Amino acid sequence: MDVIVKFLAKSTIWVRAFVYDSDDALVDPTTSITVTIVDHDGETQVNAEAMTKSTEEGEETGIYDYYYTTEEDCSEGWWNGEVWTIDGTDEGAKYSSESFSVEVRKGL
Repeated sequence: MDVIVKFLAKSTIWVRAFVYDSDDALVDPTTSITVTIVDHDGETQVNAEAMTKSTEEGEETGIYDYYYTTEEDCSEGWWNGEVWTIDGTDEGAKYSSESFSVEVRKGL
């Protein structure tokens, strides 16, 4: 599932990830959850940065956030990103990813 939203330059892109197990219950990955964001020009702005576990009441398990503030002179157009979770280590590790896109435009 892709979630597509629009942002103005010099605003904050909020990436929120929900991590589920095979029974559709929210869970925390045991190893890591990271995000990568690439701008319209193909330049990596965020490279496999750790996401932060949500601290909002009732959202203590399986919900992670990342906030990225764009620059005023940033690249306009569609930016792409990917969230990766790794659960476990060695041969038993389970990898999952989800892609997303956001449109960044200059302010009026």
